[in-house]
Amino acid sequence: NRVLAMRHVDIERFGELQRKRNVRNVCILAHVDHGKTTLADYLVASNGLISQKMAGKLRYLDSRADEQERGITMKSSSVTLHYKSIREDTEILINLIDSPGHVDFSGEVSTAVRLCDGAVILVDVVEGVCPQTRICLKQAYMECLKPILVLSKIDRLFLEKQMKPHDAFIHLSQVLENVNAVYASIFASDVMAKEDVTSNNDYTSALENVDDSKLYFLPEAGNVIFCSALDGWGFSIMQFAVMYEKKLGVPRAELLKAMWGNYYYNAKTNSCLSGAQEKARKPMFVQFILENIWHIYETILVRKDREKMGVIAEKLGINLTARDLRSTDHRHQLKTLFSQWLPLSNIVLESIYKYVPAPYGMSSEKAERLMCSLNQDLKSYPAETQVLQEDFMKSDPESNNKIVFISKMCAVNPSQLPKDDRDKIVPTLDEIQRRREIVRQKIQDRQTMGQVVVAPTTEEDSNEISSEDLEECNEAFIAFGRVFSGTLRKGDKMYVLGPKHDPKTIDPSASELPNYVTEVTISSLFIFMGRELENIDEVCAGNIVGIGGLDNHIIQTATLSSNYFCPPFTDMELIATPILRVAVEPKVTQDMPKLIKGLKLLNQADPCVQVLVQETGEHVLLTLGEVHLDRCILDLENRFARIELNVSKPIVPFRETIVTKATVDMVNEAVVQKNDDIESQIVTITTANRKCSLDILALPLPGEIVEVLDKSTELLKIYSKNTSGGCLPEKTVKSMKDFREQLSKAFEAADCAHFPKTVVERLWSIGPRKCGANILLNLSDFRHNSFWEPLGALSNKSLDESSLDNSLVSGFQLATLSGPLCEEPLYGVCFILMNCKIENDDGAAESNFGPISGQLMSAMKEGCRRAFQKQPQRLVTPMYSCNIVVNAEVLGKLYAVIGRRNGRILSGDLTEGSDNFSVTAIIPVIESFNFAQEIRKQTSGLASPQLLFSHWEILDIDPFWVPSTEEEYLHFGEKADTENRAKTYMDSVRRRKGLPVEEKIVEHAEKQRTLGKNK
Repeated sequence: NRVLAMRHVDIERFGELQRKRNVRNVCILAHVDHGKTTLADYLVASNGLISQKMAGKLRYLDSRADEQERGITMKSSSVTLHYKSIREDTEILINLIDSPGHVDFSGEVSTAVRLCDGAVILVDVVEGVCPQTRICLKQAYMECLKPILVLSKIDRLFLEKQMKPHDAFIHLSQVLENVNAVYASIFASDVMAKEDVTSNNDYTSALENVDDSKLYFLPEAGNVIFCSALDGWGFSIMQFAVMYEKKLGVPRAELLKAMWGNYYYNAKTNSCLSGAQEKARKPMFVQFILENIWHIYETILVRKDREKMGVIAEKLGINLTARDLRSTDHRHQLKTLFSQWLPLSNIVLESIYKYVPAPYGMSSEKAERLMCSLNQDLKSYPAETQVLQEDFMKSDPESNNKIVFISKMCAVNPSQLPKDDRDKIVPTLDEIQRRREIVRQKIQDRQTMGQVVVAPTTEEDSNEISSEDLEECNEAFIAFGRVFSGTLRKGDKMYVLGPKHDPKTIDPSASELPNYVTEVTISSLFIFMGRELENIDEVCAGNIVGIGGLDNHIIQTATLSSNYFCPPFTDMELIATPILRVAVEPKVTQDMPKLIKGLKLLNQADPCVQVLVQETGEHVLLTLGEVHLDRCILDLENRFARIELNVSKPIVPFRETIVTKATVDMVNEAVVQKNDDIESQIVTITTANRKCSLDILALPLPGEIVEVLDKSTELLKIYSKNTSGGCLPEKTVKSMKDFREQLSKAFEAADCAHFPKTVVERLWSIGPRKCGANILLNLSDFRHNSFWEPLGALSNKSLDESSLDNSLVSGFQLATLSGPLCEEPLYGVCFILMNCKIENDDGAAESNFGPISGQLMSAMKEGCRRAFQKQPQRLVTPMYSCNIVVNAEVLGKLYAVIGRRNGRILSGDLTEGSDNFSVTAIIPVIESFNFAQEIRKQTSGLASPQLLFSHWEILDIDPFWVPSTEEEYLHFGEKADTENRAKTYMDSVRRRKGLPVEEKIVEHAEKQRTLGKNK
């Protein structure tokens, strides 16, 4: 009752605090298992939603059953907290979002970061800066969030590592230094990316001219918190500066500066002096803070001295009951003492209030970045759109321009909804039957008018459909977003702006809505309270909100606005790339409609998953990793489709490429090089009517060029879309000119003798899909549109050849889309059109063989494939990067597992101050299935890997290799029975696609020697 009453009071105060704009939006970010959800428990407990005793054990914001079972967060969860500042007597609302730390759910982190103004970043002081920590720091920086660093699990330094206070101080200093180094590198790379590279301006001067004084984490600045979330305590330097100010008689400002760093206290002069290390003195952080905390741990957990514990409590002014002193649970005694002396929730909430900015006062840079994507410039928008930048920056609740960003759709159980809103979002059986009756009436009306309508007419069919509809409505979708301008109220009419909506195409005089814009009425509004939702009538600018009834209008993300001149928000940057795919089908064929409906709901509920329908009709799920895949299948079977599924083995994409001829054979013997000139590698192909002939050469692209093409994929997509219709925005033109310069430098650095000096000017197309890692060059006399023509290059195409240009480019695109090895896309290949002869055609020939454009397309495709096959062919496999922190005792077992899966160790460094090794490795994606389980099994649970897609790597084995030299025959035998990994991978893909596979079969099985023994 006390909790409900407290919550009721808070709900009544929420509206008032929102209007006063006393709001902070903050997310908790960290590597997996660094203590995010435990910290969130203590913050939730401070509002009475759970008891203090259950904090750290309940994992309140992990509301899913599989989250509790696995012990990791999979979905970002939000809770609204009420906080009254201790020092300033000010009340604020804190919208707290707990996000996952596992790399498989990095999309959830992106949705959380977009809605916030600040971030609490946790770092386990024993493990230090981990891969996901780097990603969190980068996301916080790129979204312009104000970060607060929390160095957590400090108790482990004493209890596990048995460190002395001074050693712990040195270790903490190193961790803090590492975090700042990572943050500085992110800052430096961003500054260099924004700075124009000219002869008068280099990167060094760019960094020197930027102020980074407020960038770093400094304990004396107040943006660093030291804590142990498990034991419920935390502090900042300021707390102890206030505590010792009167006792030592030293000014607070001086103490604040000296409490961290190389300072010691001189009792004789009553002053703080520098040079503690040089003079072998205890730093003040050790003397006044760590030694006291270590002493409490030793007294309670090691010595278990109850009498001394009472003395400590008395000195600290803490009242412990007799029951607490008699308790046999010493960890509980420790928590009780610390929760009164250094309560964790107080310092974290106070820091959020003090250092995280309020929603109003957004910088113009952040506002423009939210409004403008890579290919747009704010100045290119209409005046009605440009004025909205002020609304973004002010975040004014009184503004007439209401702007809301929906970062994701949350699937919730209808029981979580307030009773009044349940019927609005999830229809009851009566409501479904009422709707069915309306549809039936319309059908009857049409029939009376003479229209033929096929529909269920029997009452039995109608009831059956209603029951199915009711079953499908067991999931409600709530839009999770933030109000950026105005005040959103129930009943408001808003425009849903799709991602393709462009304010520049709006005709103000038109009576109809613009393209990609729909109108909705807001039916219900909620604030998130962890596992529950609370009804609210209005939400002011700067607040996190849940909106019901939008599931038919929004798939994953969207922008809502009362003004359709508002541009859609830019796409959120997803750190991880979905690479793991499986095909799903129902066990019972009749359940296919339920599967399709379930896949639609899953796609709506999960920002990371991609749902594809193949040309063969297969339904394919594209996920980030095994854990993500497991969760998606579980959700499909238990929540969205509610049917049993057949799930295929994971499908891994490959690429096909060519390489230069090898200089050594498979036994490292030098190969006698034949003097093959370029002429012998050129393929000549003619069209069906023998009127056109093409000479095509395929060459491997150097790695530097492939890297430039890979990095520019998104830019090339934008470029190809804009060149097909309309002029290019200034921003895209500038980016493409930079890309052209990078490409020129990459070709110069590669020093390729086979490529002409004017290679970049002769670029004709890029493929596949005009944004891949393959290029088409034209060294013939055939005239065509230049690839760079939209940037101002002159066209040299004649009218007679205008229809043939697209045919040759389309043939190249088709060839790069599926290679000859296993019909996978090509990667890192340059096709050169050396010669093109086209004779004047007559009508008779065209009627026999079809249009010349179609013949050229087929010839170009076939010519590219044959030119590709003239070179040594290789498979390209996707690679995972794998980061593991492991104890020295099981390091050998870890290396063995990685070796068995054809992985490679890149580094294995000893972590400073511990006996743990930080191992970085790469393994092929196709070898990664059940990798995490095997690692945990072999290392007795001491290692847990995180896999993140890293890059594409050429598999340096010829799929068609057979022994050809004497040395190879001696080493491998005549049949070469040793496994050829490339051929194994290639055959598995060909079997899956139904392509022919060359296999050896036993013709006379009865002649086997073992037959007689088995009788």
